[in-house]
Amino acid sequence: MLPGGKRAKTSRFKPIQNPKRISLNSSASPSTRLPSSPSKAPIRENQENVLKIPLDPSSSVDTIANNEDLLTNILLKLPAKSLLCFRCVSRQWRTIISDPEFRRRHIRSIRCCPTSDFLFFSPYIKPNEIDLLSLSGDGLDSVGNLSSPLRRSLEGRIIRLQACNGLLCIQFMVNYIRRDLIVYNPTTSEHRTIPWPNEGNHSPTIVPYTSIAFDPLTSDYYKLLDVSFDRGLRFFIYSSESGVWRVGGAAVAGTFDSDYYFDKGVFWNGDVHFMGTEFCTLCFDVENECLRPSMPRIPIRMEVMGKWDIKYFGETGGNLYAIYLNRINTAVLSDVFELKRDYSQWVVKYRFDFSHLVTYYPEMKSCGCCTPCFIADEEGKNARIVISLKGKFILYDINRVFVKELVEVGPVGSSVDDWGNSKWYRWYEAYQHVGTFASV
Repeated sequence: MLPGGKRAKTSRFKPIQNPKRISLNSSASPSTRLPSSPSKAPIRENQENVLKIPLDPSSSVDTIANNEDLLTNILLKLPAKSLLCFRCVSRQWRTIISDPEFRRRHIRSIRCCPTSDFLFFSPYIKPNEIDLLSLSGDGLDSVGNLSSPLRRSLEGRIIRLQACNGLLCIQFMVNYIRRDLIVYNPTTSEHRTIPWPNEGNHSPTIVPYTSIAFDPLTSDYYKLLDVSFDRGLRFFIYSSESGVWRVGGAAVAGTFDSDYYFDKGVFWNGDVHFMGTEFCTLCFDVENECLRPSMPRIPIRMEVMGKWDIKYFGETGGNLYAIYLNRINTAVLSDVFELKRDYSQWVVKYRFDFSHLVTYYPEMKSCGCCTPCFIADEEGKNARIVISLKGKFILYDINRVFVKELVEVGPVGSSVDDWGNSKWYRWYEAYQHVGTFASV
């Protein structure tokens, strides 16, 4: 079911009836949180600022209705999808929810909260759709499909997807010679077609990869980052504020197409990051429109690394993480690395062992598994991983040490081999999502 109560028609995810919940807690914990800096003292609520609402229901309704500031603060706590429905409650509610300043405050308030919604997409999987998985505190909240409304006004096949803070950047292959670039807000169902870069003789012949950068805490506008390889590595930047493309920085020589995975750019700390084969990232400074000179190497002892050796790469809880298998010890021991905000080094935040799960899911030993989603708060005290098994998603809570089944995946058609098995999802096929009123 989609946020707001709408039933999805074509979601690939089917909730598991009576899902298993397996406690892995024992004297030897399967996960270890490594030492880090001392946590901040808990914030104590200022009792003077707590709103006192009368217990009498009729009196409470009158109090809220007659206090627009109180009503506004309550509405700011609700998801964007619910607010779109609540506009029909009354003229007062519609006026508040439709106010641009309210929407701006709502966008910034939800950005401060960690999201538990994820989008999944692969161009090699049929049907050609974008699926939603929404998690609650202990398991599954809902599933849905976010691309069906968009198809009512657009034709073609989705070939690439990027997402950032509720906005989606989608490439549609309309036919063999036409490719459309779309920015889409699935919460408001608004979309905009973006013209491709056109800088005269500097126009790229092919623009295979496009990332989106949107930080509602600093701006109401988003930027697109196109990566081109026709004359070395070149970047083109589009601003929704100006509506024009610019050439960013100078062309960089080298075989970057094979050294970095540009099909998934991660926006964090004001930069777009791309994971590379040499255990380091390529970092593009969005504000200054240039590459950062150097980035630290992830301390992994591996001779060869392929795209599938990366178990996760993304932002959560305001931090940038990467997960790799630790093959020195065992095939199911994994390290979670966190990049320091000053870009000085990658440090190991967690180390966990999936061998305890093999007892319950023996297919992990024969077929392996993927971890497309990682969820953690700002201080890393609460962390969860979505594990993609063959035909199933399970949720692994690192701190409370339990596993819970989420959904079944499929059956669907696929035109690729076992590396792209249609019932598996990998790190570059999953994206964080949050409902937002942001304009496209």
